[in-house]
Amino acid sequence: MVRAADAERGTIRCSHVGCGADNRLQTAFHYDQAIVQGLPGFGYLTYLGHPEVTYPLQFGPNVIGTSESCTVQVGRFIHEGRCFISRRHCTLTVTFDQWSGQLRYQLQDGAPEPDQPEIRSSLNGTYLNGSLLQKTEQIDLNHDGIITLGGADRFRLTHYFIPPAMLTTYKVELAFNPDRTE
Repeated sequence: MVRAADAERGTIRCSHVGCGADNRLQTAFHYDQAIVQGLPGFGYLTYLGHPEVTYPLQFGPNVIGTSESCTVQVGRFIHEGRCFISRRHCTLTVTFDQWSGQLRYQLQDGAPEPDQPEIRSSLNGTYLNGSLLQKTEQIDLNHDGIITLGGADRFRLTHYFIPPAMLTTYKVELAFNPDRTE
């Protein structure tokens, strides 16, 4: 436990024999996830074949595909008489990182069917910035990352960045932790 005098001074004196070093107390904090309830959006995908076509994302899992059961229902884009996007092609999950205070975007090839829990892979694959995702791989996406569905249709991810002024109001200070000293 941190004594009041140590907390006020901001250091703890080491009690090991012959040491006596002053260790600075580090304050810790995180951001309250309730912040996501007031956000105006969670990012969007832009279809690079027609940049005026955008698809908004929701908080949580976003199943992307041509099926009406998808969270993000994209068009059946035809190339040489064929659509390369599966009915439930991939899953883009938007979560909140309480330590950085920003949204996190993770991509996985395939999606579960509405009545089945296991994930079924897409027929033609999902690519992130030109690299094919493995069947069970879940990977973080950077702002402006390029998702290619089926090797033919490309989408640019635009993150939603939470404004610093808004983050400040959701900052939760944590008590000093003796294990977090320099």
